[in-house]
Amino acid sequence: MSENTSYSEVLREMQEIAAEWRRNDYTYAEGQKERYDFLVQVRRLRVSQFYADDRVYVGPIQSK
Repeated sequence: MSENTSYSEVLREMQEIAAEWRRNDYTYAEGQKERYDFLVQVRRLRVSQFYADDRVYVGPIQSK
């Protein structure tokens, strides 16, 4: 990912690739699968960083 790509752009590009994948009878165009896999990896790293920084709301613990 380039330095100037925002995480919202990553999500938008993932959504565009997924929409095109559906329009193309669930087949990827050349290079799309690799790009999508790369974007998923970037997204997972970002989410794991949120967990590492304790920036994820876990919610109240409900006892039974």
